[in-house]
Amino acid sequence: MIFNLNKAKYEISRRKGLRLFEIGWKEEDFQRLMYENLDVLLPEDELLLIMQSRRWQEEPDLMAIDRNGDLFIFELKAWESQDANLLQVMRYGQIFGQYSYGDLNDLFLKFFPNEKSLLGAINRKFNTEVKEADVNQKQQFVLITNGLDFKTRAAIEYWAGQGVKISSWIYKLYELENQTLLEFETYRKNPNPYEDIDEGYYILNTNSKDGDIDDNDMLNDQKAAAFFEPWKFKIEQLKKGDKVFLYRSGTGIIAKGIATGELIKKAYRDNPEHPNEEYSMKLNKFRILDNPIAASEIKKIAGVNYVFMQTMFSIDKETGEKLWDRK
Repeated sequence: MIFNLNKAKYEISRRKGLRLFEIGWKEEDFQRLMYENLDVLLPEDELLLIMQSRRWQEEPDLMAIDRNGDLFIFELKAWESQDANLLQVMRYGQIFGQYSYGDLNDLFLKFFPNEKSLLGAINRKFNTEVKEADVNQKQQFVLITNGLDFKTRAAIEYWAGQGVKISSWIYKLYELENQTLLEFETYRKNPNPYEDIDEGYYILNTNSKDGDIDDNDMLNDQKAAAFFEPWKFKIEQLKKGDKVFLYRSGTGIIAKGIATGELIKKAYRDNPEHPNEEYSMKLNKFRILDNPIAASEIKKIAGVNYVFMQTMFSIDKETGEKLWDRK
C-alpha cells in the first residue's frame, strides 16, 4: 500500500487506489499490458506465456506454463460489480484442462510462429527436461483483480480453502504528480481480502465474550475500543469521519457512530497493572439501534461471509451505507 507522508506533522494517510476506467483504460488495455510485460511482473522467469485471448473466441485472457508443465489460466476482473469472472476462469479450466500437449502446442505456435515447439520453448526457458506427458497434468487458476475488489478476493479465499487451486494477483493503481503508478502483487499467501479496503466503514467487536463490562463501557461512553496488543492497535486505523458499527457476538450490530479521529489511551478497566492497554476513540452522533442487525443479515446485505470474531474489519462503502441507514 502507498501512504501520503506529512513530514511536518509526522503523519501518514493511506492513498486511495483507482479503478481502470478512472485512468481511461478498458479491460483489453490491461490485458495487453500483462501480455507484453509478464516477464517483468514475474520474478525469476517463473512462467512461459503461451497465448492471449482473441476477439470472439471463448478463451481466457492469458495462459502460461510453469517449469513443471502446469497450465496457468488467467482471467482479468476489471469491473468490480461483475461476479461472473470467478466462474468464468473455472469454466476455462474445464475446457483447456482437457487439452492434450498437441492441442496446446498448436495454440502456442499460432501466437509464437517463430518457435519450433512448445516443449522446446519450455525446456529452453527453464533449463528442464519436461516431456509431452508432463504438460497440462495440473491447472492453476489466477484471477487478476483490483485491490479494491474485496468481494471477489473473499470468494477466492473461500474456494482456495476448499482445495481449488486458485489465487488472486492484486493490482493497484494510483495517481501521483500527474503520473500513474502500478503496484502489482503475485502469489499472495494467507491474504486478508479486507485489509486494503479504505472506504471509511468499520465493524468493531465489543468483546462481549469476556463478559458485559467492555460491551457496556463502549455503549455508556459512546466509544470504540480495543484492548491489549496487537488488537488495541486496530483503533489507530480509524480516522475522523469514519463510520463505526459496534458488533456484539451472538446479537449483531447494536450501535453506530462517527469517529472523532482523536485516539485515547488508558489503563484497561482502570487497572494500573495494565497501563495504556485500552485504545479508544469517541464516536459522534452515537446511536443504539432499535433492532440489532444480525450476522446473517449483514452477510446477506454484503454478499460476503464475514468472520465476526476478529476485533475490527473494514467493509465496502455500499454495504456500509446500507447498514448506516438502519435505525
